[in-house]
Amino acid sequence: MTSQSQHDATASALGFRYQERFALLQLLETNDDEAAVAVEALDDVQLKANGVDILEQLKHSLVPNPKPLTIKSVNLWTTFRIWCELLPNLNLECTKFALIAVAPIASNSSLRCLETEGSDRASLSSELQAEAKRVIEDVETAEPEGRTKPHKKKASGAAAFLALSESQRASLLQRVSIQSEVGTISSLEGKLAQRLDTYPKTQRATLAAKLGEWWDRQMLLSFDGKRDRFIKRYELLEQLSEISAMLTSEALLDSFSSKQPPPVFDTHEMLAKQCELVEAKPAMVKLARISEWQARNQRAAWSIEAPSKHSKIVEYDERLVSEWTYRHESACENTEAGNETELVINGQSVLRWVLEEAAQEVGTIESTVTSPFYVRGSYQVLSIEGRVGWHPDYRKRLGFSE
Repeated sequence: MTSQSQHDATASALGFRYQERFALLQLLETNDDEAAVAVEALDDVQLKANGVDILEQLKHSLVPNPKPLTIKSVNLWTTFRIWCELLPNLNLECTKFALIAVAPIASNSSLRCLETEGSDRASLSSELQAEAKRVIEDVETAEPEGRTKPHKKKASGAAAFLALSESQRASLLQRVSIQSEVGTISSLEGKLAQRLDTYPKTQRATLAAKLGEWWDRQMLLSFDGKRDRFIKRYELLEQLSEISAMLTSEALLDSFSSKQPPPVFDTHEMLAKQCELVEAKPAMVKLARISEWQARNQRAAWSIEAPSKHSKIVEYDERLVSEWTYRHESACENTEAGNETELVINGQSVLRWVLEEAAQEVGTIESTVTSPFYVRGSYQVLSIEGRVGWHPDYRKRLGFSE
């Protein structure tokens, strides 16, 4: 993949994630408990609130200082193309349109009237028509002269805007608003946490993160046809209450068994050394790495939620070490001194027990955590620290003190 195509793919992915997160924030901020929102329905974001459909075009940007919006901006005309195409199928009496942009509006631009609801748009309409005519004339002039047609990204929007009747243009523009300088994707989770000001300050960042995880899941289900396309505000509020209750309670809830690490991720070198020492098979090493990633992140999440949860982790680690001791001592006792083959075989059997049987035999840290990932992965975490290991002589060979 070329550098340019990688940039385009990244921009596209972040643009879509921006739509999702913006929709979440908007639904939370609306004052209509019956409100609902969908992503990529009639528009990038479609918000139903207070009896009105708000169709929103979102223009994210990775550029540090994006070029200010003017009536010549490509983003404006691509937006008009979409809205003009939608007009025949809309009830304008209960529809509004919004352009959401990371970029600012140019200080002297007539677009500034769109920041104020109910403002006069007659002058703007005239300027937009003049710009649209200029674009179309440039295209028509270039064709007979054999020149490359200009305004490839603007021409269809300009044509669609001019194709509207005078009354249609007036009705459309009267319902359009612009929100500029709204912040990039990286700022939205922080804004979400700030918006959760009715919850304890210590909970807000975790609440925002966990709400985002739930939201991502709902988005996936909606696109897969496994739930309604529109997510309702009361669903969001119910989930917030559940997450807050979870954070307040002492219960440990599994949030990583269904998650996988990124395609490329780092593993502590000691995990690899422990596996190498017993000549672990590739499948065993893969499971050990994934489980360690899951458990490490789960342990970190619980520790952040409450000190009491960290205490449970520490206590359970002692239980894991105790159960491991029986297995490891047996492996040591059954190995003939100096027999390297037996050392490897018996050490590998300890690792196999950790990956395949330990979760069933040791039991879970709490009844709410039923997946075996936590036992498998916590053993890997402990092996990195040297508190457990697989090879009968791992302490000596890997530099851990007795």
